[in-house]
Formats: sequence, C-alpha cells, structure tokens
Amino acid sequence: MVYKVKKLIVSFVQFKRAFVNYPFRKFNFVEILLFWTRERLTRSQFLILSGILVGLTAGLGGVLLKVLVHHIHSFVNNEVPFEERIYIFAIFPLLGIVLTTLIVKYLFKGDEDKELSNILKDISQNGSKVKSNKMYSQIIQSAVTVGFGGSVGLETPIAVTGSAVGSNYAQRYRLGFKERTLLLASGASAGIAAAFDAPIAGVMFAFEILLVGLVFTDFIPLVIAAICGSLLSMIILNDDVLFNLPARETFNYGNIPYYVGLGVLTGFYARYFLVVGIIVKWFLGKFKKRVLLRAIIGGGLLSLLCVAFPPLYGEGYLNIRMLHQGNIEHLIHESLFRYFEFESSQWTIIAFLGLTVLMKAFATSITLSSGGNGGNFAPSLVAGGLLGYLFGFVLEMMGMPNVPTTNLMLVGMAGVMSGALYAPLTAIFLIAETSSGYDLFIPLMVVSVTAYAINRFFSPTHPSYKKLAERGEIFTTRQDQNILSHINLQDCLNTSSLIIKTTDSMEEVLRKFRNSDQNTMAIVDTENKFWGILNRERLRPFLLGKESTRSTSVSDLATSPSFIISNKDSVMEIMKMFDEADVWQLPMLDEERKFQGFVSRSAILNNYRKLLREYSE
Repeated sequence: MVYKVKKLIVSFVQFKRAFVNYPFRKFNFVEILLFWTRERLTRSQFLILSGILVGLTAGLGGVLLKVLVHHIHSFVNNEVPFEERIYIFAIFPLLGIVLTTLIVKYLFKGDEDKELSNILKDISQNGSKVKSNKMYSQIIQSAVTVGFGGSVGLETPIAVTGSAVGSNYAQRYRLGFKERTLLLASGASAGIAAAFDAPIAGVMFAFEILLVGLVFTDFIPLVIAAICGSLLSMIILNDDVLFNLPARETFNYGNIPYYVGLGVLTGFYARYFLVVGIIVKWFLGKFKKRVLLRAIIGGGLLSLLCVAFPPLYGEGYLNIRMLHQGNIEHLIHESLFRYFEFESSQWTIIAFLGLTVLMKAFATSITLSSGGNGGNFAPSLVAGGLLGYLFGFVLEMMGMPNVPTTNLMLVGMAGVMSGALYAPLTAIFLIAETSSGYDLFIPLMVVSVTAYAINRFFSPTHPSYKKLAERGEIFTTRQDQNILSHINLQDCLNTSSLIIKTTDSMEEVLRKFRNSDQNTMAIVDTENKFWGILNRERLRPFLLGKESTRSTSVSDLATSPSFIISNKDSVMEIMKMFDEADVWQLPMLDEERKFQGFVSRSAILNNYRKLLREYSE
C-alpha cells in the first residue's frame, strides 16, 4: 500500500514538472492535479468527478445569490414600516435597473446577453462554449436587479451561471463537444436544484430546455451535479430561504373538474404573460441605442407598479408564503388598499389579486426589457400561485363544495410555469418536490399538461426561441435540422472550381472540360460577375465531335441554375434547394454577384453522416 502511494506521488511530481514547462499557458496546482487524475481515470469516471465539481461550484453560486437577495427582501418587508416602505417601492426598482444598466455598459462592455436562448445558441452554434464572464456577470447583475426590487427571478441567472461554469470547466480540461454540453447542462441543473432544493426538477430542466434534440447516454454526471447542488441547498439554506410549502389538503379525485378548469385558466394566462412580454419588449426596444433612457422609463414604470401593488416587488415568494398561511388580509393591508373602507370585503380581495396577477406580466416584462437581469421562473410561479388562490377563492365565494384552495394555489404555480416556459415536467416535479406533494401528481399533471397544450396550440415553439429555431441557430426536436445546422457551409464549398469567361472561345471551353473532372462550370463576364453555368451534358455533342463549334458561343450554351446560394442561406434551406432542383451542385455568389464556388450536395451529406456518427457514439 505504501509502495503504491509513493508511486502515485512520484508519478504526479513528474507530471507536474511537465506542465510547469508549458510556455503557452499557466496552470495552478489543483488544475494540474485534475489533469493528472484524468490520465488515470476512464472517461466515465472523470465525467462523474467533473459532475461533482461543477455541481458544487454552480450550486454554491446559486445558494449565495439566494441568501443575499432573500435577506434584503426580508428586511424590507419585515423590518421597515409600511409608511416608509412605500418610498423604497418608489425608488429602489428604478435605482436597481439604472445601476444594472450602468454595470452592463461600463463593467461588461454592453454585453446584454442574459437569456437562456443565448445558452441554447452557444450549444448549437459555438460548440457549447460559453463566455467565461458569464460565470460571474449574471450573479452581479441579477443581485442588483432583484435585490433592489426588480419583478423577476434569480433562477435563470443561476442557470446561466451554472452553464458557464460547466462549459468553461470542460474547455479548461480540453473535453469534446458532447462532454462540454453535458457539463454545461450539469451546471444549470445544479443551479436550479440548489435554488429550490429540488434535484429532480433540476434534471428535468436540463432535459426539457437545454438538451432538446440531443441524445445522451451519459446522464449520470447530470444527476450527480443536481444532487450536489441540492445538498448544498439543504446544508446552507434554512426554511425561510427555501421555497417550501409542505402543508396542503389531501387530494380528492372528486375535485378533478376544478383542476381541469384551472388548467385552462393558467394556460390562457401563460399565453397572456408571453404576449405581454413580446409587446413590452417591442416598445422598449425603440430605446435600444439609448440604454440609460430606456432604464429610466422602464424603472419608473416598474416603481409605479410596485407602489400600487407591493406583491410585484422582488421575486414575490414571500407573498405566496403569506397566502399559504392564510394571511390574505395582511397582504392587502400591506398595500395602498389599506386606505379603503372596504379593505376586507371579498370583492376587494378579488380585485386586488386579479389586478396583481394581470400587472405581474407587465412588471416582469418591463424589468427584463428595460435593462434588468433575471428570468421568468419566479414570476411564472408567483403569478400561478396568486391565480390559483384567486380561482379557489372565487369558487368558495360561489358556494362550491370542498374547494382545495391551497392545492389550487400549488398546482396553479405549475400550470403557469408549464405554459410560460414550455417545461411541463420541470413544473410538475418542482412543485411536487418543494411541497412534498407527490400525492398531487395527478392534479399537477392535469393542470400542467393542459396549460402546455394550450400554449403549444398558439405557438409550437416558445416565442423567445422561435426566430432562432427558424434560422436553425438552436437545436429543436427535429434531429435532421439539428445536425444540418451544425454543418459549416464553408466546408461544403469548392472554391477551386474552374470557371469559364464569356469571352472564351469554344475550343478553350472544350479544353477545360477535357482536362477536368468537373461536370459543371460557372460562367463569369469581364467584371467577374456570375453569368450562368455550363454542364458537360450540354457539351457532349461538341466533345464527341458530332457538332461543329464554329457558329456556337459560350452564351448560347449557358443555362441559369435552378437556385443561387448566398452566404446568408442556412444548410437546411440549401438542402431544400437541392431536393427541389434535383442537382448535386449549386453556385454560391456574394453580395456583388461574384462567383464564390460550388456548394456540393455530396459534401453536405458526408458531413451529415460524420456528425450523426459523432452524436450516436
């Protein structure tokens, strides 16, 4: 045993000396140790170790961010009297968005990429390589935005941070595309698991959002990373920080009609939530070049909304906890509605909750579109909880029997999240884990699937990803399109193709074809602009000497190609051109109509088979 230990130490020392002599890059002790360990482990073993390290790092980042923002919001909501708190609502959201905008502009050089769609694009177009500054930029920006009252959640920034951690870890240790993608998803999974102490939901999030269209058999590192994130959450966070709502009514199958109705309601609300986001983004997008003005306009609107409806301030989880404890009167009392004589009436409760739910979509969209940093995770959950509680309250007011208001609030959260994020499995398992409500699986599935189906009816692809999917810039459920989008068009372009000039004699043209194996050549004019194409089949009578070339010119034999390719065309679009034209080569021109070369159908198919083999291994 001692001999083996000494042998390992000697081996490591020799390995370390070799690394120290690398002139192009410096490595610290831990990195060298990991490189040495990698040499002695199998691929699967090293991926498991990597999953643990990435999971712990991403989970720790998520936990620290949650703790920081939670204490800020707890102080504002519990320690500051309402009369003074109203000034905080009027100033802090505006200040938070302005500060975030300044941080992005001056500290991160205007890099506003903060959405999950950018991570999906990195997976598809950049080989799962995420910018290294994403490992900390999202934490800083979202802490300022949400800490000062931005009506968004921390989960998306945590997921982006985890993705960046996993991707950069894989890049540092020279792992391939599949390993980078797996660890990228592992980091995001660990972040979500840490934020909610929900490891299964973290894994489902990775599969439903990040790994769409990709086939993986090495899912163990993903699961281990989620476990590590969740364990950190359990060890560090207490029940006040964690989003846990254990108390609820027992599931009664006789209440299924209530859940079906709530599923429809949450489905249409999720669609409303998404449409409002599109409209607000379009409006504030007019100020894209004047980011500070955009931040002031958006922050001012958000502050007004927070003053009118305090539950819109921050993530909003504290308000859901208050409803869960049955303190709806206290929630209304901590708002401007306290000054109305009919504060405690049923109609006041309905009006307050209804308006808050409607305004939540605007508050979230304004926060994100005006320069704030955050995500739709928390807003969809909070809006769903308020909507479910409101639905149950109205049913009770109507005299309906056995209304499970608490259960409706819980499954309402899953319904809106499922419809707004297009992630029904994540929503189902998240609520089941955070509420210990595994007996609620049936209503959770009914509501989540109904809301998801309604939104898929309006748009098969999530609106945030629709344009990217149409351009082939992200992976979708269509496997062929995913592989084709990964093919580099330049790899399929033959730039050494022989060309014919319109001034060439027929004898010169025949000589070029006899000395070449090309079946098609491009014709260009005196200014090197594309004129047409000439194929061997058209020249066959002349090549065989059956016809004379005396009265024939190049322009007489030139034909127009069925399609012309530009560098803006995607490989998917080019394959459609090949299928429709039934040819094996098409010319590619630049913006000045100058010939760049022939794109080969066989080259695209060869690259397709190569990538398919890589994805299947």
